[in-house]
Amino acid sequence: MPTVEARRRGTTISTTQTRIGWLDSLRGAAILLVVLLHAGEALRMAVGPTPGLDQVNLFLEPFRMPVLMFLSGILLPRSVAKPARTYFAGKVSLVAWPYLLWSLIILTATGGLGVGALAQIAYLSPTYLWYLWFILVFYAAAYPLRRVPPLAVAGASLAASVVLPDGGRPGTMTFLAAFFFFGAWCAQHAGMVERAIGRPWVLALAGVSAVTVGVLAAAGRDVLYRGEFAWGVVGALGVVCWLFPRLGTHRATAALEFVGRYSIVFYVVHLGPIMGVLALADAVGIAGTWLLPVLLVVGVGIPAGLARVYSLREHASVNLLFELPALKRRPQTAAPDGPRSRDSRAGRMPGPGA
Repeated sequence: MPTVEARRRGTTISTTQTRIGWLDSLRGAAILLVVLLHAGEALRMAVGPTPGLDQVNLFLEPFRMPVLMFLSGILLPRSVAKPARTYFAGKVSLVAWPYLLWSLIILTATGGLGVGALAQIAYLSPTYLWYLWFILVFYAAAYPLRRVPPLAVAGASLAASVVLPDGGRPGTMTFLAAFFFFGAWCAQHAGMVERAIGRPWVLALAGVSAVTVGVLAAAGRDVLYRGEFAWGVVGALGVVCWLFPRLGTHRATAALEFVGRYSIVFYVVHLGPIMGVLALADAVGIAGTWLLPVLLVVGVGIPAGLARVYSLREHASVNLLFELPALKRRPQTAAPDGPRSRDSRAGRMPGPGA
């Protein structure tokens, strides 16, 4: 049976609540694993292979982005219930705007800003922000498909990923779309999903499936974003959706929830500090594997500081880095002397999939 702490944090993936703590924690964990991946890749560029770290990242590779897509999809049923104008304004404000702005910032900082790169922002995503571009496409498709069962869309997307060429952008997109819409279906059938993953034999099968695909990836087998290995990703989702509600509420989960709640900040900001520190170390000739903790500290710490400032909602210039307020919130009609609620003034920032 779930503990009192677990029940308080929410033990299902229903989206009727404003926020469910463990979903934010899981998103935060996935984002931190993205930071670990990029820190490891940056280090490998400077010093070559890093045994141990490379294997860990390879083991986790099949799961990171599908988990994030799944979590974004969980929010879909609540989103598509809104009027079209509200729905699309929210996506433009909280996803399209930071994607566009930070694409321009990254391209400018790396010297890649040009006519071709500007065009690619719209149709290809020339930077590491391709996740935001993907979910924009998924959200754009989801509204006209809102009356189609999400599981049917997920199945069609997964089938498309199997027949499309391996390693191409269309195959990757359709594979991740399958988990985006699968997340929406799970949100609609939260009780059934919870009962299923609560059965010991289902949980054991899920764990074996996930470990098998992770080991194949670590051994060099090409399993990434391939539909024939989707069962391992589904297994991983079953394990984490069983585990995270049972972690309780303490400092570690509170920290993960903060990262998940402001995941847009961590996602768009983290790589710049990592590459900056690595370039400095390389320039003075001190680059080595010992730099990994430093890269992780700056890759997490600098976005965390910026997220803290953003969470205070006191600096318009910082807010503008991650949302377009004019679209996100429009003035609401209220009684002449009726006070506005604290929530309506401050708001609560969703992650990039909201």
